[in-house]
Amino acid sequence: MGALETPVRIYDLSCGGCFIISLHEQGQGVSFTLKIELPYEGWIRVRAESIYHRPDYGFAVRFTQMSDDVAQRLERAVDALKEREPYDE
Repeated sequence: MGALETPVRIYDLSCGGCFIISLHEQGQGVSFTLKIELPYEGWIRVRAESIYHRPDYGFAVRFTQMSDDVAQRLERAVDALKEREPYDE
């Protein structure tokens, strides 16, 4: 059976993980592939594992596997986001 792609909103992105805002309940310890469209860097694909959830709000994940190239692109995007002014587009 193929994977179902579900759009999600990401919050609090870091090089080690993020919080996914979703009404879909996700149990702890579930591994999956996450595709993220990074500002300034385009799409990346990482392996992630859910670490906790907030009912009716979303769940946190830690990134468990990514290529060196993806890690570098993620770090550049996170650094660029830290440097921009709040509410910049």
